Amino acid sequence: MKNFRFCWLALILSIISSTAFSENNFRSLSLSGTVFANNETSLSYQTSGCIAEVSSQSLTTSKTYQGQILVELDDRNAVLALKTAQARLLDLEASVDDSDFAIEVAKADVGRVEEEFQFVQREFERTKVLFERGLVNETTLEAAERRKLEATFSVQRAKEALSRSISSKTRSLIALDIGKLELEGRQLDLDELIVRAPHDGILLDFEPNIGDCVSQGSLAAKVYRPDEKSVETFIFVEQLVNAEKIGVAVGNSVNVIRTNGKACKGIFSLVGTQADLESQNVKATIDLDPACAPLMFLNEAVKIETVSKNIN
Repeated sequence: MKNFRFCWLALILSIISSTAFSENNFRSLSLSGTVFANNETSLSYQTSGCIAEVSSQSLTTSKTYQGQILVELDDRNAVLALKTAQARLLDLEASVDDSDFAIEVAKADVGRVEEEFQFVQREFERTKVLFERGLVNETTLEAAERRKLEATFSVQRAKEALSRSISSKTRSLIALDIGKLELEGRQLDLDELIVRAPHDGILLDFEPNIGDCVSQGSLAAKVYRPDEKSVETFIFVEQLVNAEKIGVAVGNSVNVIRTNGKACKGIFSLVGTQADLESQNVKATIDLDPACAPLMFLNEAVKIETVSKNIN
């Protein structure tokens, strides 16, 4: 009977021990990492030129806001070209107005000569009837016919003049469209002399000097959002064999600890699937909590501790 009780006690202790081991099977992994910025945007000069204006505020604080002018290149030539395009556009618009006036004049002329033609036509018909009755001679009939022919030519010339006026307006409208495109181009040239911030953020590599000349495509600055930072770390392949037991998986939480001991929450956003051939390390990325990310410095060295899912 005693042996039976002893066996039951051993079995219960075995179950309790197994359960405790299962619950404590997680092993926190300590890693080292470096803070970097997510979605870092490079700002380049869109055209060549010499720097005329610089935002002293951004230069001093390295902070910027959406739409802020950071750098302006010398715009004297661009402004002159823009004003020239504007003056040309006014001239082209006046040309269209002149074409409209010419068309109205030509239409009025066509109406006038057509009325004259109708009068001459009726006169010719009357003269023809009188000639057939023997009331007028052939010379009178020929004179009437000649006037009819001249009136016909006048109508034809007036209609040709109207057609030329309409064609002239068409050319004027095409020239006006080209002038508008040219003006837009000159405005774009002027806009390209300005470097603006695409969003609120912190500037990097922003070191412009008034008077310096830059080339198209060269870097003006980089900008990133301070609340969008991550940590890059590397994990040995042999440690990833039991990845779940050490809390390494996309979506798992971690504690990112600074040198001053303060911690920031983070989540694995990437665990690589390819190891470096020499080091046998796998790259992993941890997105920092936006609430504490602004306090972290770029390139700051931090310690990372994985957390059990049961604690998340």
